[in-house]
Amino acid sequence: MSNENFQYTPKLDPNYYIPNRFTNQTIIVTGGARGIGKATAIRATREGANVVIADRLKDLGEETTNQIIAEGGKAVFVHADVSIPEQVLQVVETTIQTFGELHIGINNAGIIGNPSPVHLTSDETWNWVIANNLTSVFLCCREQLKVMIQQGLGGAIVNVSSIAGLTGLPGNPPYVASKHGVSGISRQIALDYAKYGIRCNAICPSGTDTPMVEEAMQIVLKAQAASGDGTPDSGSMVLPGSKTQSMLKRNATAEEQAASILYYASEEAAHITGSVVATDGGWTAF
Repeated sequence: MSNENFQYTPKLDPNYYIPNRFTNQTIIVTGGARGIGKATAIRATREGANVVIADRLKDLGEETTNQIIAEGGKAVFVHADVSIPEQVLQVVETTIQTFGELHIGINNAGIIGNPSPVHLTSDETWNWVIANNLTSVFLCCREQLKVMIQQGLGGAIVNVSSIAGLTGLPGNPPYVASKHGVSGISRQIALDYAKYGIRCNAICPSGTDTPMVEEAMQIVLKAQAASGDGTPDSGSMVLPGSKTQSMLKRNATAEEQAASILYYASEEAAHITGSVVATDGGWTAF
């Protein structure tokens, strides 16, 4: 019997966690209101962490925070746009005022933006995507590093990049540039701050079952319908013959991405820094 069509795609139990892994540690999670950030914040608190959720989605951020508190976890929500320096400072100050120390920064906030090739990309679109995806990570890392250095306790930063931070992505140059920047600054931080005992890594997800990816897919479908030919000049994010699935032939779950993030944030990864890791189901392997 041929097994060429057999597809074995186990998924992580969304309720799985490692008890006490982050006991007495405080973690900032940006973009923690929904999707990967929400899954990360929830699991981190189940593993003992104090969590500060920062997001500009106020209602969803408060909902996630209240869910954590209802489960017995420790979390606070800061309504913030982390592309704005003053609001990033507010997030870090609230963290110290509430929990006393900061041990881990998880910089996950980001957007897809509107797809268009370089010659059709407006200044407004470019600046908007770079601000939300790259400048935000720089600002968060800067303020987190200041505190970690002052504390003298070491620390860990995990930045959420993308497969677009490892490869190209047809029709969306601002997003690709921003995520390559996230990958680059993560390596640079690892290089410059190892002497303080601070590690920095980046994960690079491909398609993940989150609201943002669903919104992105709607953009792709509209672009394909408008173009009719799938060329990047027409704003499509998919080229003829390009990959549309990972090797596992499914999207990741938010909880699977959270598992990777928290591994690199934890002491289990104490000897890993400067890594830019594809958490993509094999997407970039071929």
